[in-house]
Amino acid sequence: MFAFLISAIVALGGALLYLLSTGSSLEAMQGPPIAITVIGALILLYLLSHHNNERRFGRLAAIAALGAIAVVGAVSTRVDPVPMIKNFFAVAHGELTTGDRDIAASIAAASAPASVRIRKIDDGFLANAEVNGQAFPMLVDSGAATVVLRQSDAEKAGIDVTHVTFDTPLKTANGTSYLAPVRLKSVRVGQLTVEDVEALVAKPGTLNESLLGMSFLRRLTSYQVAGDFITLRQ
Repeated sequence: MFAFLISAIVALGGALLYLLSTGSSLEAMQGPPIAITVIGALILLYLLSHHNNERRFGRLAAIAALGAIAVVGAVSTRVDPVPMIKNFFAVAHGELTTGDRDIAASIAAASAPASVRIRKIDDGFLANAEVNGQAFPMLVDSGAATVVLRQSDAEKAGIDVTHVTFDTPLKTANGTSYLAPVRLKSVRVGQLTVEDVEALVAKPGTLNESLLGMSFLRRLTSYQVAGDFITLRQ
């Protein structure tokens, strides 16, 4: 059926082009010939627009069929068909692309992964993060096994540091420090949100910045460094 419909459109278009190129007067196609052409084009229009498996082709072919009707009608009434064809396809193309553009944009927005791009500052990538809804900067660190919060940032995020136990050892340049394990309700960077995140709280003086470590990063789709930027995707 599909191949037949394509052949029919090609045949109709070829016949019209032949008549125009040979100088034949389509105005001679009065009465039944014109009616047959128009009815045939309308049948093609109906079939193609209802062909579920080839809906996109059906819409385009429907425009082609309507264009054929416009050519026949214009020539048969002694109207110059060129401006009419140009105007027709300009309108048809506009109607087609406007609707499709909106649909495509909606699909792309829904299916595209959320991403955040962070510029390198000094020796690291400093993200504007939110922990438990509270905002403060965090240094992206794929070398850290977990998110690590400075004690002041942990308190800002609503963690009661008086009820945590600093019993997890961490080796640093200044020796071994002991951190307190906690669970964070959420960590957010831009559009990216990860819930129930494993983290550690560091004692005062241990860190200059809180660290956005692997307990957050590994929950993302990907993270990639390119030049002075890191891109996080979810």
